[in-house]
Amino acid sequence: MHKHSIGLLLLLTSFALPCQSSELSLAIMHGNKQQRDNFATVLRNFHAQSGISIQLRVYTDSEYKALFPGWLTGDHSPDLLYWQGGERLLSYVKSGVLQPMGDLWREQNWSASFGQQMQNAVSWQGQPYALPYSYYHWGIFYSRSALQRAGVSPPTDWPQLRQSCHQLRRHGITPLVLGTKEHWPALAWFDYLNLRLNGLEFHQQLTQGQIDYRDPRVIEVFSHWRQLIQARCFNDNISTLDWNDGMSYLSYGKGAMTLMGSFAIPAQRSEDIRTMPFPTLKSSMPRYEDAPLDLFVLPARPNPRLDEVKQLLVYLGRSDVQLLLNRNLGTFTPHRDSSQELSPLQKASKDVLSGAAGVTQYFDREVLPAFDRVATPVIARFAEQPDIEATVDRLEALRQQHYPSEPASHTVDGHEPGVPETSGQ
Repeated sequence: MHKHSIGLLLLLTSFALPCQSSELSLAIMHGNKQQRDNFATVLRNFHAQSGISIQLRVYTDSEYKALFPGWLTGDHSPDLLYWQGGERLLSYVKSGVLQPMGDLWREQNWSASFGQQMQNAVSWQGQPYALPYSYYHWGIFYSRSALQRAGVSPPTDWPQLRQSCHQLRRHGITPLVLGTKEHWPALAWFDYLNLRLNGLEFHQQLTQGQIDYRDPRVIEVFSHWRQLIQARCFNDNISTLDWNDGMSYLSYGKGAMTLMGSFAIPAQRSEDIRTMPFPTLKSSMPRYEDAPLDLFVLPARPNPRLDEVKQLLVYLGRSDVQLLLNRNLGTFTPHRDSSQELSPLQKASKDVLSGAAGVTQYFDREVLPAFDRVATPVIARFAEQPDIEATVDRLEALRQQHYPSEPASHTVDGHEPGVPETSGQ
């Protein structure tokens, strides 16, 4: 177990009942100390009200994702699990390892509390399988002071973004900070370039395995990304930086901008951090945004204490509790009755989402999990080795491997759909 897990378990056992086996368990993937503190407060309050003790098990991103599949297919797992929306949820629902929550949605009238769109986001064949509790905005976050030092205005279109790189470099400031140590942060660049160039419908077809990755429109995405790489817009140590290092660069004035989720906003120096939508690439294209959704799910295994677990779920579905879970974070509660007090930065993030023509989850949440595991490192590698042909060839070979029943819908450069141009991929 990760060292953060041990520390939090010690903290939470202070309100546990004497017998360790009497505890239920909730497993989450931690983001930062504030998030862990929020969960600790919520579970303490639940114990005080119900007498039911909860052991909070906290894991790093990589630990959690490695353990999650085994929990769902084994005989033992935490009683309640954090998970994520999109295909990441649906793939497990379709495999029968998650328990439906239709009874709770009906009894608690969660359709009214969260709305039909949110219910649809966690449902399959009309049956809901999760309780949503948080969503957030992915976008450009920037240091106002760093831009001001270089005489740069926040770039709103592609020419401005490219020009800002030259001006910031001249002032010794890294224009765009990216850390791909865990690979997935690079996906935001692919998502937004694709959304701005090709739109939401094409993006959804691509993540559903219906588009050949050698399609000229996908190549255009990588071509735009390579323009920024060749213009030295990014930091040189991309693969050694963690996902949250970009915000540190901004907080200390070493970097100007980063493409990140609002959950990563630091408490310190937050008054200097601002946000804006990803720049426009085509004036005719509606503005689409990434807005990932976080959830609670139930393993399908038999659980003799299921009634108590459902008591916890009912508690976690309350508007006041959802507010506590999102307190002082760059995340938002999806509960309609929650009047969340937002900082100016949080309000700006929410306004970006409110003004969007549509939203998607995030590339690694929308594609099949098996495809994510092999394709995400390929996209992350492009950030340092921008070989377009090798990248799209490899992605297309992987698409064919993991989406065998989904023929590509477009012929590319005279080649038959779904047939790689080169061998050995």
